Amino acid sequence: MEAIRFDHISKYYPSTGVQASDDISFSIEEGEIHAICGENGAGKSTLMNILFGLEKPDSGSVFIRGAEAAIRSPSDAISMGIGMVHQHFMLVDSFTAAENVLLGIEDKGFLNKSSEREYVRKLSEDAGMPIDPDAPVYALPVGQLQRIEILKMLARNVKILILDEPTAVLTPYEVGPFLETLRKLADSGHTVIFISHKLQEVMDAADRITVMRQGKVVGTKEKKDTSIPELADMMVGRKVLFEVEKKPSVPGDTILELKDVTMRSHRGRLLADKVSFSVRAGEIYGIAGVSGNGQEALISAIAEDASIESGSILLNGKEISGHKIAEKRALGMAYVPEDRMTTGLNMAADFLDNSIIGFQDSSEMNKGLFLNREHITERAGKMIDDYQIRGASVDGSVSALSGGNMQKVVLARELSASPCLLIVDQPTRGLDVGSIEFVHRMLIRERDKGVAILLLSVELDEILSLSDRVGVMCRGVLQGELEGSDINEHSIAMLMVGETEEGR
Repeated sequence: MEAIRFDHISKYYPSTGVQASDDISFSIEEGEIHAICGENGAGKSTLMNILFGLEKPDSGSVFIRGAEAAIRSPSDAISMGIGMVHQHFMLVDSFTAAENVLLGIEDKGFLNKSSEREYVRKLSEDAGMPIDPDAPVYALPVGQLQRIEILKMLARNVKILILDEPTAVLTPYEVGPFLETLRKLADSGHTVIFISHKLQEVMDAADRITVMRQGKVVGTKEKKDTSIPELADMMVGRKVLFEVEKKPSVPGDTILELKDVTMRSHRGRLLADKVSFSVRAGEIYGIAGVSGNGQEALISAIAEDASIESGSILLNGKEISGHKIAEKRALGMAYVPEDRMTTGLNMAADFLDNSIIGFQDSSEMNKGLFLNREHITERAGKMIDDYQIRGASVDGSVSALSGGNMQKVVLARELSASPCLLIVDQPTRGLDVGSIEFVHRMLIRERDKGVAILLLSVELDEILSLSDRVGVMCRGVLQGELEGSDINEHSIAMLMVGETEEGR
């Protein structure tokens, strides 16, 4: 039986000139996991916002269980049994897990706090997502926060659950159990709509897959009748290269060198313990490891302004630990941070201003006492063309761009400075296959031009594909370095769990 049917849905945004939904028609069956995949900006989220009442279509209808539905708000959607979990969680940090799950429905028959906690505990166990009802949200890991968001919907008797890029915030170790939870929900009669661009996860989780491209439905496939390459071709409209094409590196002089770097948190916890490594011109040095094992601290000391307890960090032979970011940039450092939306870009500013963030004080950008607007505008237009930043205009907002195009803005800005050292932290997190391919191609291009690249990624495939040498972190220690044929999944995995090269 049909749970949902979209019938000729169209949505146009005059302010940006984007046709986000273009005559979309397809159906979703009850009790199935239905994946909707496509590149960033393909229209997936717009369509789901229409289903959840956050947007109104210009034309077309939505049918729920065979009846045409007037969904004017999220309240209407929830009353019809439709719930949505967004990429960015909507939780109250100071509340407990139970208080967040029941926020807004506390008066629905609960006698006291004890009965509320017991209800949430049983709900979480029945759904296969056990949580501690009394745990404060601010102290919980991301995987638990996602469980709370889903439980919020289940507590409201939602039978159709929309999950927007649900694995984007999870570590690789959390993804498998999460997908198993989705299968349990579907087996219990829930309809799960799984929005994703991660095709392996789509193939692991979904029963059927609908592919969107530029606001249109390209097609719907049974999982058993398709493959990852076919889905990628449908998404992008051309053949996608899943293997990175690169020549052997020709490393030159040492550009970045860390010597016995030790770091502690403000509470005294050891973050990095006598870490030493170097990155040479013309090579990509990948740092692998489960998130939270010291990589983030090292990057904050190299690329930002975090202080170290001991050791030294040298850029072209000059000590930079404790220096201001502007001073590091003046020495040739460029930095693509992990969070493009809060650190990489100013979402309230236009493209032009974002194109010079971090470089606004350089002589190139200034003309006397004022910014050289003519040069900056010309440079920004060239960035849009050279990096194929879809939907961007010089005086337009970056907040309206898709995630992949936002990342291109950051890359374009940093690489336009012709750095000798490029630091990239999770460069393809949240990106679709087409954008990932583009970013990888840019990194190899810069390597071949002689740039030293320090790559942080929790995506093991990315480390394996791009790196010429790999350092593996575990509990703040650089467990070992790998090069050439030694760079393989097994060797990295062993070091990631703390088994040193000597111990193997």
